Amino acid sequence: MAVGFIYANGRISGEETTLLDQRMWQMLLSSGSEEEAMRLLGDTWYGGFMQYHCMEDCFIKAMEATEEELIDLSEDERLTRSLLHRRDVRNARYIWKEILSGNDSEDGIEVERPGLIEIETLRKAVNSDEARDELPPLFLRTIEDLLEIDRIDVAEVDRRMDQLAAAVESDELIEINSGFRTFVMTNIEQRNFLTAGRCSINDVSRQELRKMLLPGGYHTKDEIEEAYQRRTLPDLLVETPGFDETGAAFEEALQTGFFLKFERECDRRLLDLLEKGAFPVFGPSPLAAFVISREMEISHLRLLLAAKSAGVGEGILKKRLPRG
Repeated sequence: MAVGFIYANGRISGEETTLLDQRMWQMLLSSGSEEEAMRLLGDTWYGGFMQYHCMEDCFIKAMEATEEELIDLSEDERLTRSLLHRRDVRNARYIWKEILSGNDSEDGIEVERPGLIEIETLRKAVNSDEARDELPPLFLRTIEDLLEIDRIDVAEVDRRMDQLAAAVESDELIEINSGFRTFVMTNIEQRNFLTAGRCSINDVSRQELRKMLLPGGYHTKDEIEEAYQRRTLPDLLVETPGFDETGAAFEEALQTGFFLKFERECDRRLLDLLEKGAFPVFGPSPLAAFVISREMEISHLRLLLAAKSAGVGEGILKKRLPRG
């Protein structure tokens, strides 16, 4: 145990109180409009970022602030590398998707603060061998694969970037502590079954499904593909210990064609793993768990505000969001 982490972990214990509690989530869910929800958020930790008129800018700055504070606190280069490479993945997605889809505007592409890869390197990597040589191996492999595709679209770029994000998490979160293995594998497993379930509803071919599946879950691509073909996906999912409730929600989704409850159960399980995961009390693990919790919270807030803007009712939101 590094002595310096005593202070860092003490700070994180304090920072955890800035995560929205059950009462605030209930108030947000019950709010009558997007404007009312934003007023409520103004009284929380997020209020400090609301000088940015666009809520998306607010969330980006809030996430950057969270990551920067943990980087400043951390004595472990594994945590710093993991956090910054996750940001690099997001920036690569923004940049490569716009350029490769032919939508690179003269005004520039909105990105986050650079992680370990300079923004200009990511931009030049699309057309420059020299710039590509500066990329880490996982990023290099992804852009090379993208450049080999004759006709590329936004969905294909997102698919490849999802694979990159999963690979970075698998490599670097687990390196921080093996306790993250369960979290990473559970996340990938749930995403694969959500993909397979939606493909089943839309009658997508098994060949197309295979392209969308991510490696690193509890089941292999071959196992999921076979269950997809035989229409036994729910049976395969519940084979994994701890997936009973998630499996029941998945089976219901296949019957109804609506995956809101399944997605809620997936997020609920991930949050439980972050809160009760087998991580050491001291060291970089609680810092990494906190930043992922913040990331999930922001994702849920984006969903809530978008739903409020569209006039979606509280009942529907409660079927999707794990809090409240």
